[in-house]
Amino acid sequence: MVMYNNELKNEVHKMFSELAEKAKEITETSRTTQIATERISDVVASRVSAESEGYIVDMYTCLVAKIKEDEYFKDSEHLNAFYRLNLREELNEKYHFEVESLDAYKKGIEFKEINRLYAVAGAAAGTLAVGGILKFAISGLINIPIAVIIAGAVAAGVAAYFAVPEKNKKEYNRAVSKYLNDMENEILDWLTEVENYFDSQVRTIYKG
Repeated sequence: MVMYNNELKNEVHKMFSELAEKAKEITETSRTTQIATERISDVVASRVSAESEGYIVDMYTCLVAKIKEDEYFKDSEHLNAFYRLNLREELNEKYHFEVESLDAYKKGIEFKEINRLYAVAGAAAGTLAVGGILKFAISGLINIPIAVIIAGAVAAGVAAYFAVPEKNKKEYNRAVSKYLNDMENEILDWLTEVENYFDSQVRTIYKG
C-alpha cells in the first residue's frame, strides 16, 4: 500500500540523514567510542520519539482529506461516524507520545529498567525489532510510552551494531550507518502498519 502522503516517507529519510550527519560529528568529537555511542543513543532516541507523533498527525490529516473527497462521506451521518472513531486520540492513547515520558522514566528508573521494559515489550510482540513492537502496540496490549520503546531499541542497537574495536573508527562509522538505516526501515514499516490500521477502521463504517 502506498502511504497517504509520500512526503512523509521523505521526511523520515531526511530525519535519519540528519541523524547520520550528527552521528559523524559526535564520533569525531568523542574521546572514545563508548562516549560516542552514549551520545548517539540519546540523540537518536530523543529525535525519533519527538518526531513520531508528528508523523501520525500528518497521516491522520491526509486520511481526513482523503475521506472528505470520498462521495460516501459527503453524507454527514457517515462523516460523523468517521469522527466518532476518534482515531487520532486512540493512537495517542496506545503510544503515549509525550516526549517528557522518557525523561520521567530516566529520572525515575535505572536505564537497565528501560532495557527490561523493551525486552518485555519484545516478548509480548514476539520480536525485538522496533517496528514489530510498535506495530504490535496498535493492539493496545503494550502500555509502554513510545519514547521508552525507542530508547530501548537504541540500547539494543548499541549491543547489536556498535561492538567494534575501539580504534577502528571506520568500522564504527559503518556500524552506525547500518544501524540508522535499519531503524529508518523499521519506522517506515511501522507507519505503513498504522496506515493499514486507519484503513481497516474506516472500512468498518462502510460495512455498517
